[in-house]
Amino acid sequence: MDEFDDIGPCVIMASPGMMQSGLSRELFEAWCTDKKNGVIIAGYCVEGTLAKHLLNESPSEVTSMSGQKLKVNCSVEYISFSAHTDFRQTTQFIRSLKPAHVILVHGEQSEMQKLKDALIRQYEDTDYNIQVYNPRNTQPVELYFRGEKSAKVIGKLATNKLPKSDTEISGILVKRNFKYHLMSPEDLPNYTDLAISTILQRQSIPYKANPDLILYSLERVFGNLKKYPETSSPRYRIFDAIDIIIERKFLVLEWNSSPINDFYADSLVSEILKTELEESQAENNRILKDIKEPNFKENLLSTLDDLFDAKSIRDENNDLFIEIDDKTVKVNLEKLSVSCEQDKQLEQIVTNCVNQISNLS
Repeated sequence: MDEFDDIGPCVIMASPGMMQSGLSRELFEAWCTDKKNGVIIAGYCVEGTLAKHLLNESPSEVTSMSGQKLKVNCSVEYISFSAHTDFRQTTQFIRSLKPAHVILVHGEQSEMQKLKDALIRQYEDTDYNIQVYNPRNTQPVELYFRGEKSAKVIGKLATNKLPKSDTEISGILVKRNFKYHLMSPEDLPNYTDLAISTILQRQSIPYKANPDLILYSLERVFGNLKKYPETSSPRYRIFDAIDIIIERKFLVLEWNSSPINDFYADSLVSEILKTELEESQAENNRILKDIKEPNFKENLLSTLDDLFDAKSIRDENNDLFIEIDDKTVKVNLEKLSVSCEQDKQLEQIVTNCVNQISNLS
């Protein structure tokens, strides 16, 4: 009983038949309170047993094995059933039920083989296909069934035209009272106790880049942005599903959660972070460039002051002039070029100095 999966309709043949204890008693106590359930008592019942009490007195409640009072709401029926039948009774029973599979048990092997052969001969010239098994003790029997389920289409889906064969219908499959219904999500509150919930996602992304640059990047990658008119904070819509709100130091994404919208939002976040990173790297490069140029000039002047007299060095915008013994050396700071027509050796000394300072700056 602990491993019994009690879902869906089923028929269980359980012993003992008088339901004093055992599996039959446990099942009865578990199911007797539900009017949808029923018990069929087969065979003779001794006075003083639960089965006899149910048949003779039709009680409204019984006492469980643990001492609790249980309401008897299930139906109680009686049939005369004997497990010991002859060939005629057995074949009449099979002919009435027409089962696809018959398993012969509880008999001598040779006699069961004769019964099996006789049953097969009875139906071999008919359209009725029957499989008969007489397994040995402990021999497993595997039966394969093709399970087919049907669902009733209701609500908005039922107002459409009749579907053709192999046409797909999209909806929500609801199981209730062992029946299946297919309906549109909008019809859930009308036909069930279920309700539809919408999850609003909101993600804030800090930014330092120009928001216009980020919007331009998003529009270039994903397409047109629609701007909301007259909002307290600039608000745009993309993919007809996601709102982009520009707040101070934050970009806020808002959308109704769904697998597709969540994928769109992830793509937007990735592009925003990429644009922010590229803008940050460009800003750092500009800062480094601004730092590098004055440091190079200052370092070069300091080195030249050590090599030559500071009074002999003249700074004119992007050019430095060094005058030594009627010789003039010109240093162009933009091109890092050095020239001295009067003394090539002096030109080489200053060139080496410029190259070393440039490599270190």
